[in-house]
Amino acid sequence: MGRKAMKGQTLLSEALNQLAENIWILPRDKHPNKVQPNVGIICTSTQTVLVDCGNSPYHAQRLLAALKHLNAPPISQIIYTHHHWDHIFGASTFGVPVIAHELCQQLLTQHIQQRGGLAALKTQIQQNEPGTHHEVWDHFQIILPDITFSHQLTLPLDGLTLELEHVGGVHAADSIVVRVKESHVMFIGDCYYPPPGYLQSSNKKTSWSMLSSFLDEKAIDVYVDGHSDPLKKSDLLKRWGIKFLASL
Repeated sequence: MGRKAMKGQTLLSEALNQLAENIWILPRDKHPNKVQPNVGIICTSTQTVLVDCGNSPYHAQRLLAALKHLNAPPISQIIYTHHHWDHIFGASTFGVPVIAHELCQQLLTQHIQQRGGLAALKTQIQQNEPGTHHEVWDHFQIILPDITFSHQLTLPLDGLTLELEHVGGVHAADSIVVRVKESHVMFIGDCYYPPPGYLQSSNKKTSWSMLSSFLDEKAIDVYVDGHSDPLKKSDLLKRWGIKFLASL
């Protein structure tokens, strides 16, 4: 299900958090200098689908170790919630097809073609995110999506139905959400966040209206964003309701 651990590194089996019968996450790193988002894991009897795939090859190897401990079936595909490095730079570890919004493919292609290529991009990441200075980048490459869509895409998955929808937003124009209605779980990535700090945007506001639209979905009970703990709808209504009122 992936390459062996990289030389000089010991991979520990990290605890996965189970959200529903078929769904787990490799939880985010809460350290302020570690930009390691949640990775969604959707398992059936025959295959595993990842929602995002780690911020580096090493993060991806840790995910593989956790999946091995879970006895998860082989990874069949990866879904990118958006193009930002911390969500997709683990993809080269897995060697499976990637699904994303069509704009994601365009933005990643631009990154690859920019002057300096991967070396410049890695330097920029390390300057802005000090927690990545010691990551190992051997064999790394940006993996472009194999399958893209413009608005919505439905993926039947051994009795589950994955609904992918483009929602955009100021954080990343290519942001999508992933609904697993049978499991009542929705992966929302970073779509409602302000722009990332390194863009130095004057827009620092959270998109509460986008969050409000998600909370109206009756089939969803658990929401998973990129950099927070998963929360049930009742908890989100309390937390985000207060923040929304405070923002008016």
